[in-house]
Amino acid sequence: MYTMNNIIIKKWFVFSFLIILVSGMQSCTKQLEKTPVDQVDGQSVFSSVQTLEQGVLGVYADWQEEYIMQLGSVPTDECRIGLKNAGVNSSAQSLFRWTFSLGDKEIASPWATAYQIIGRANSILGHIGTVPVKNVSEETKRNQLKGELLAIRAFQHFDLYRAYAYAPVYTPDAAAVPYITRTDLDSKPSRPATADFFKLLKQDISDAETLLAQQTSSTNIRMGLNALQSLEARVALYAGDWQGAIDKSSLLINKIPLATPNVFPAIWQDQSDAEVIFKLKRTNRSAFRPGDVWKNVATGIVYFAPALKLMRLYDSANDVRYSSYFATDSSLIAGGQLPNTINKYAGQPGALNLADVKVFRTAEMYLIRAEAYARMGRLADGTNDLNTLRAARIQGYTSQSFASNTDLIRAILTERYKELAFEGHRLFDLRRTNSNIERLADDLPAGITKNLLQPSESVYHTPIPQAELLVNSNILPNNPGW
Repeated sequence: MYTMNNIIIKKWFVFSFLIILVSGMQSCTKQLEKTPVDQVDGQSVFSSVQTLEQGVLGVYADWQEEYIMQLGSVPTDECRIGLKNAGVNSSAQSLFRWTFSLGDKEIASPWATAYQIIGRANSILGHIGTVPVKNVSEETKRNQLKGELLAIRAFQHFDLYRAYAYAPVYTPDAAAVPYITRTDLDSKPSRPATADFFKLLKQDISDAETLLAQQTSSTNIRMGLNALQSLEARVALYAGDWQGAIDKSSLLINKIPLATPNVFPAIWQDQSDAEVIFKLKRTNRSAFRPGDVWKNVATGIVYFAPALKLMRLYDSANDVRYSSYFATDSSLIAGGQLPNTINKYAGQPGALNLADVKVFRTAEMYLIRAEAYARMGRLADGTNDLNTLRAARIQGYTSQSFASNTDLIRAILTERYKELAFEGHRLFDLRRTNSNIERLADDLPAGITKNLLQPSESVYHTPIPQAELLVNSNILPNNPGW
C-alpha cells in the first residue's frame, strides 16, 4: 500500500484486479454482513453476483467522507482551534490557520481517497458485464450493483470538484478535476473544463438512475435511488440549475419527512434514522471515526471546539440542534482546554467518537429547494420551506417573512451554517457564493489577528496536491495563487 504522501491518481489504478475488503465494514445490517473474507481477487470477484457484491462492499469500505468533513469545516468559521492542539499532538493546525502547503496530508487525503474509490469502482465496472447471472433476479441485482458503482463514482468526482475546482463558483470554461471512467496505469489525466466535467458527471448519474430504478428494496446505507437523487439535487444547486434542484429535492422531501424535535437528537446518537437519506456505517473496527476530526480520545485533547460565532446563532433554550451539536464540559477548563465541544459525533461510552456519517438528510433537501426557489424569485415558496425546517427544530417558532429574495437567500445560507454544521458544507457554501471566510475575534487563538480570508487569497482555494504535480505534468494549472 502506498503511503498517503505518495498517492496519485494513477497509482490507485494498480488495484485494477484486487478489491480490498476492510473488515471494519462489518455491521449489524444483513447487507453489510455479506463480507466473510478480507480479500477477493480480480478473477473470483466476477465469478458470481454474490462475489460481485463483496467487491462492491469493498468500495464502500474505503469511503472516508471524514476527510471532506475536515476540509469543509476546519478552515471556516465553524471552529475554534483547541488550546492543546499543538506540537506532536496537533491535528490540521495549518488548515485552521490558513498556512497549509501543497504537501500537507489534509490537502492530499481528500484527493487520494476519492481517486482510490474511483479506481476501485472502475476496476469492477470494466468487467461487470462478464459476471454470470442465473435468472432475472440475479440480472436485476447485477444492474443494481452497477448502478451503485456509477453513483459512487459520480459522488466522489463531485466531492473532488467541490474541493479542488479552479473556480469554486460554477464557471463553464474553468478547470475542474480529472473525470476518470476507466483503468489506465499509464494515464496522466488533464483537467477538463467544468462544462465537460459536468457532462460526464450527469451521464454517470443518468446511467445510474436508469439501473437503480429497477431496485425492489431500498436501504439508507447504500447508494440507492434516494441517495442518487439527493446527489442530483446537490449538483444542481452548485451548477445553478434551480429548476433541477427543486425537482430533485422535492422527490426526497415528499418521500422522507423531517425528524420531529423529540426524535432529532437520536439521529446523532445513531438511535434513529429519521430523515437520514444516506449514511456511511461506522463500527468499532473503523480506523478513522468522524469524531476523530474533532477530538483525540486517547489523549483527551480537543482538536477543535465549536466557534462562538456559530453557537451564538442558536436559541440555546428552544433549538434542539444546540444540545444535539454542542456540549459543555467544565472539567476541560482545569486541564487548560476550552469547555465547549462538538457533540455531533461524540459517540457513546465504550464507542467514543463513533457515529455513522450522515451524507444526505432531508433537511439539506429543504435548504436546497428553498435556495433554488429564492434564486428563481419565488419568495413565498422559499420562505415556506425555510419556515418548515425551522419549525421542526425550534420549539415555539413563529414563521418569518422576508422583504426580498436577497434577504431570504441570506437567511437560508445562515440556516445552512446552523443546520449542516460540521458535516463538511461550510467552506464549499462560502466558495460557491464567492463569500469571505470571516471569524470573530473571540474565536481566534492567542497570537493570531487575521480573521478574514477573501476569495482573492491563495489559501482560500485548495491546491492540487504536491504528489500529483510531481508525476503528472498534465494536471496544471494549479488553483489560483498556487
